Amino acid sequence: MSCAEIIALIKDVALTGAAITGAIVAVKGLGTWQRQLKGQSEYDLSRRILVSLFKYRDAINGVRYPVMWVTEMPSPSEEEAATMSYEQKRFHGTSKAYQARWDKVQTERTSLYADLLEAEAIWGSDLNIIFKKIFDLEHELFTRIRHYIELINPDTKEATKEAISKIDAKNRDIMYDDLGEKPDEYKQDLITAIEEVEKYLKPKLSHEKV
Repeated sequence: MSCAEIIALIKDVALTGAAITGAIVAVKGLGTWQRQLKGQSEYDLSRRILVSLFKYRDAINGVRYPVMWVTEMPSPSEEEAATMSYEQKRFHGTSKAYQARWDKVQTERTSLYADLLEAEAIWGSDLNIIFKKIFDLEHELFTRIRHYIELINPDTKEATKEAISKIDAKNRDIMYDDLGEKPDEYKQDLITAIEEVEKYLKPKLSHEKV
């Protein structure tokens, strides 16, 4: 083998080695990029869920706010009012006010639900299991509010009111937030349930794990 042939062979080996090295670096770089992309995606999803959860929490707390302002209680139209008693007019305002408060809860839950579907596709059902405690608390409050609306409705039959009162007597009274420095039982249950969600999501907010 001539000197020129040896040099050419060395050149070919060097080029092949460089190509292999470049391919290895590229594969490692792709893996790093994919991990970074996955980490960023999980970060964004976790942040969205937490923001939606806090809005949802505030909406639930808003339903329990013990003061109902006059501006929250719309009056019936003149045509409707003409056929209504004083009690019916008052019920109209209160029921509409609670409906407006509850609409905010439903709006935030709908927003939250979309992100929870994405979370289930990525992480499985673990987060949904944790959220069940929060949704159960929402349902408990919804039932209490619905019963209250039925009880104050002047058109509700007395037999129905008696049945509702018996049911409510067996359950805790969670209608109003006492607004004390220490959270009441219901509010503390909600706080604890939310903390479990935070515990699950907070590690996914750390870029150090990417």
